[in-house]
Amino acid sequence: MNIYIYGNKKFREKTYRTLEHGNIKFKIGDGRVEEVESLEKIRELIEEDPEQIYLIDQNKIIYDDFLSRKLKFLQPKEGISQKFLEEHGMGDVTDKAPNDLVFYIERRIKSMEKLRPKVKAEDITSIDEMLGHYD
Repeated sequence: MNIYIYGNKKFREKTYRTLEHGNIKFKIGDGRVEEVESLEKIRELIEEDPEQIYLIDQNKIIYDDFLSRKLKFLQPKEGISQKFLEEHGMGDVTDKAPNDLVFYIERRIKSMEKLRPKVKAEDITSIDEMLGHYD
């Protein structure tokens, strides 16, 4: 499982400190933590695999409310639509308190582990199956 961080410099720095403090790198195993610099890239990643963990700065989200519709100049540059996030099942990826962020990531990791198929040792017939490379 990978963690993608999209936001301004201060948000990214704070997120990295929180991840380090919570020992998240050890909990994601072979996954990686990666910064996403552009709106196009974050949209592409979300569309490809919404099951990954996306940490998005609240200041980068365009909310669909009266004020945002009438005062378009207030919308963040390189902002991602809240509606887009909700359509991809990501209503809860915004800026969280540091402790909440660690708990959120841990819950996501556990929920993804539950979805993985359980394979018994006697069912493994090749090295690819053992390593989890299923077709």
